Amino acid sequence: MTAVSMFEQLSLVEKSAVSLDSVEEDYVLDVAAQRGDGEYIAATSSNHTIRLFSGSNLASVGTIRGHTDVISGISWGKHEPHLLYSASKDKSVRCWDTRTKLTKEVQKLEGSSETQNQFTCIDINASDRVLCAGQEADDDENAFILFWDKRSSELLGAYCESHQDDITQVCFHPTNPDSLATGSTDGLSCLFDISETDEDDALSYTWNTCSTVAKVGWCGENFSSVYCTTHIDTFHVWDSVEGDPVFEVTDLKDVLQGKDCVEYIVDCLSCESSDLHLLAGKHNGELKIVELSKKGNPKVNCTLDGGHSATVRCLYWNSKNNTLLTGAEDSLLCLWSTSHDTQHSANHKAKLKSKKAVTRRSNPY
Repeated sequence: MTAVSMFEQLSLVEKSAVSLDSVEEDYVLDVAAQRGDGEYIAATSSNHTIRLFSGSNLASVGTIRGHTDVISGISWGKHEPHLLYSASKDKSVRCWDTRTKLTKEVQKLEGSSETQNQFTCIDINASDRVLCAGQEADDDENAFILFWDKRSSELLGAYCESHQDDITQVCFHPTNPDSLATGSTDGLSCLFDISETDEDDALSYTWNTCSTVAKVGWCGENFSSVYCTTHIDTFHVWDSVEGDPVFEVTDLKDVLQGKDCVEYIVDCLSCESSDLHLLAGKHNGELKIVELSKKGNPKVNCTLDGGHSATVRCLYWNSKNNTLLTGAEDSLLCLWSTSHDTQHSANHKAKLKSKKAVTRRSNPY
């Protein structure tokens, strides 16, 4: 099945609310899935909690409370998938074990006394040894990236010279534990080899997006390319080996007009192939999967509607079972699938109707 035909078959099969608070909406800020089949989905909320859901049907399985400010990032362990790491602007990085009752973190990592420790993002490398978190820039325009040895909780060191403004993303390569991509509101995306002991030696490439960087990730065959999206909805891809630009889209909203129009980019549907697809949307919740080609203009493969009613903040694409998870400012998680199992679809539609009825009674949105 080609990527295009696969995306065209996506349809809504389930959705779940991260909150039923009737006073104020709790935005879904970020989502992360356990490695493998994604048994658990973690979603951060603007009410400073992390909700856990079943990856198969979005049934709620637990809530993590402990942070006292915005949770700025979450990441599951690769070899220890029961461990979930979180970073927050409450100056803490914590580790939670889903085998426990989730009432207390099993590990808490401290920042440096020389940094202000307003953490903005987090990731753990492919070996589960090194944990990395970015920070807001301090008054001297130092934007620190901190590294810990996860096994001992020891602070290994920090980078502070490559970026001059808030770090928005840190993202390790899926299989190479030493390769780290970063993004910042200074407009730069950087690639580091953390096996080097000095920051200058570790910095492999610096790319200028001419805007503030929103998302950073890996794509292409064998995940050999680094991509980023920006806050003005441009999209850039670079070769991580040679450092050369591979692809760029700076006028997506101008090119897609009429029924295909979009108002923002959510993220790249990162797949280990040469195909490039973006998830873009409108602020009324409508989503579109956009195919990118070097040979022509971007084009819409399919429209996903009936799920969200507000701006979508995040996504997780599971290439093993061809499902897409989205989280939005309407407090909802939506699961989209290519499955054509009619009984499966009927069961999910019944659940959707039930949940919609609950939502109307509580009127949280």
